[in-house]
Amino acid sequence: MDKVTIERLPQTRETPGAKRWDEEKGEFVQVAYQEEMRHLAIFQIRKGFSRGDHYHEKKEEIFYLFEGKIKALFMDMDTLQKKETVLEKGDRLRLKPRCGHIFIALEDTLIVEYSPQVFDPADNYKLHFGQAYK
Repeated sequence: MDKVTIERLPQTRETPGAKRWDEEKGEFVQVAYQEEMRHLAIFQIRKGFSRGDHYHEKKEEIFYLFEGKIKALFMDMDTLQKKETVLEKGDRLRLKPRCGHIFIALEDTLIVEYSPQVFDPADNYKLHFGQAYK
C-alpha cells in the first residue's frame, strides 16, 4: 500500500537520523531528524481500546510507538485497498493523506504523533471500519 510506510528505528547512537538506544538510565529515542513539525501529540491507548477510525484529506501523520503493541488497520481511500499489521515498540509509521486508519491496542500503548501540517479538525473524516472495537 503506497500510503503506508513502516520502519523499525535502528538501535544505535552512532548514525545520524532517527534512532533509539537503551542505556542504564533508560531509553533514548530521536523520533525525527531534520523534519518539519507543526503538530506534536502523545497519546495512550489502553489494551482492548482503539483510536483513529478516520482519515485526513490534507494531513500527513507520523507515529512512533514508544511502548506497547497495536493492531493497525489501513484503507487507501482512493483504491479501497486494505492492509492489517501489528506494530510494536520501536516502530515508526508514516501515513499519507487519504489513508484511513484505526489502532487497536493489544497491550497498553504509548504513541508519539507528529505532522508537518497543523491539526485542523475540519480535515478529520470519520470512518466505520472499526465498529467492532471500542
